[in-house]
Amino acid sequence: MKDKKRKPTAYLICGFIGAGKTTFAKKLEKETSAIRFTKDEWIIKIFGNNPRQIQNFKKYDDRICDLSTEIAFQCLDKGLDTIIDDGFWFKSQRKQIIKELENMGVEVKMYFVSCPIDVMKKRTIGRNDLDSKSAFKIDEKMFNKYLLYWEQPQEDEDFILIN
Repeated sequence: MKDKKRKPTAYLICGFIGAGKTTFAKKLEKETSAIRFTKDEWIIKIFGNNPRQIQNFKKYDDRICDLSTEIAFQCLDKGLDTIIDDGFWFKSQRKQIIKELENMGVEVKMYFVSCPIDVMKKRTIGRNDLDSKSAFKIDEKMFNKYLLYWEQPQEDEDFILIN
């Protein structure tokens, strides 16, 4: 009789800027011993934490997101649990990654880290004064611009709510 291998788990961390995604991902990392992939930390280590000073920021953000996700998938393929702390702002992005992970035979747990907009804005702007190794410098104008793109998870999506 064959031993059934335990399916690896992919923990997807969804939420807007300043919601507490990375803080939650770090806590989850300690609790689960999963390997955490926070692409913003990668970008900041390479380019610094001011997106306005990074020429072609969107291009690099997309490439590093793809690279971190690719490596996370390789870990999952080896049976290792992973945490993908990306934000997953778009419903289409969430649907696509969940479909790919399920096709791999991976257990998927998506967490939506929710927080009132005024609190997220205050946190985000407040960390501009810090020499952060894990958060970008984002002013109120940028925050408001990015907010236009945010697609909050809806009832038809399967997620665990974190307040």
